[in-house]
Amino acid sequence: MAITLSRPTIQEIAPPLTAIVLLWLLTATGRKTYRREIGETPAAALLRVAESATAVSIIAVILTFASSRFGNGLSRSFILLFVPISFLSLAASFFTASAIARLIAPLWPGEKRIAVLGFGRLAQEVVEAIGVSTGSGASVRGLILPAGFAMAGTETQLNVEVLDPPLPVLGTTHDLAEVINRESLDRIILACDTLTEPEVEHCGEVLKRMGVTVSRPISTVIPDAQVSYHNLYGLHLVDVQPSPFTAWQEVLKRGTDVLVSLVLILLLVPLFIIIAGLIVVTSDGPVLYRAPRVGKGGRYFTFWKFRSMYCAGPERRELTEQNEHSGHLFKVRCDPRITPLGRVLRRFSLDELPQLFNVLLGDMALVGPRPLPAEDLDPDGMSQKFRGWAEQRARVRPGITGLWQVSGRSDVPFSEMVELDVQYIRDWSLKSDMSILMATPRAVITGRGAY
Repeated sequence: MAITLSRPTIQEIAPPLTAIVLLWLLTATGRKTYRREIGETPAAALLRVAESATAVSIIAVILTFASSRFGNGLSRSFILLFVPISFLSLAASFFTASAIARLIAPLWPGEKRIAVLGFGRLAQEVVEAIGVSTGSGASVRGLILPAGFAMAGTETQLNVEVLDPPLPVLGTTHDLAEVINRESLDRIILACDTLTEPEVEHCGEVLKRMGVTVSRPISTVIPDAQVSYHNLYGLHLVDVQPSPFTAWQEVLKRGTDVLVSLVLILLLVPLFIIIAGLIVVTSDGPVLYRAPRVGKGGRYFTFWKFRSMYCAGPERRELTEQNEHSGHLFKVRCDPRITPLGRVLRRFSLDELPQLFNVLLGDMALVGPRPLPAEDLDPDGMSQKFRGWAEQRARVRPGITGLWQVSGRSDVPFSEMVELDVQYIRDWSLKSDMSILMATPRAVITGRGAY
């Protein structure tokens, strides 16, 4: 019997169909259906799609047969057909997308920056294996040595005699975080069995905090992290990746960030164009200001804002004595570097709008602690003076808005900002994020602390 898609019919079937779509999205997100692992076989990917389709279909069938309200809008035959149809459709779209991704990947090559932690024969084997691995897209930046060898002054000897071709020594395990930031490392391959227990613990903490994958050829790995096996770069590797703060909280918050930021970008395109045009005609220089900021794990990311300062203005160091804050904040109420248009943009936080793209890229969140300039913190993205505060901030993505922003922004002293950051991270909930988002327009309109 054919179904006429009249308004009453659509209104009747829309709720259960919407529920099925939401159920699928939650199941696919939880099971990481759309995340294609490196080196994964087509059969393994197909099995993952089948598991997700089966799981969501079973739940839909149970709800349909158990709930008359849910099942009234959709026939039971439709739900039963949903199982094979959804599987075939999803499998086809999954492999089509994978094929397209492989075709366009060479147009935007993403080189993986790797460092080898170790020296000697094992380090040589790792470097040689990566060198002969075709299509790996990997670049070995250099060596990281155990702190003991650095004290012995053997870097030059290792650099010249052990590896062929020789590689530069990037640093030691003592300054591991600084090396990661300086070299923008994606992966560290452990090729050393002589690390002391304190060094292993230190390296594990740094790698976990900064979100860097650590691998080693078939050996014992650092504990207390997510471990997975890969055949990658011509090596058998066991990957140790940092465990998320809370898995479902991370999924929920990230999903909300992506959805809201995408909607806002689409709605605000005309405003973006107007602001960009005003910047071009009122002062010389680029439309966007880009600078390194410290993000989750203490890692650097490129932070975007509409430019609100003169390009030829005085250097920041020339205004050090005028700084009105202590700690890791630098604010000058009558900053001579700011253009007249820039003062308006800052007054209503319009200069912050490009950070919506930072949110889409995953560098920031809609709500979180203030992203501080890299120059305001230590080279490892942390703070020796306020270590507890820095470690707490490193657990979450920085935000466009947050407790600091809705509490007065630059009028809030640094000591209170520290307390607000810790409070937000400790008491996080989706409800608290919504409350901060709802309070943000009022903070923007009043302009308190905006300079």
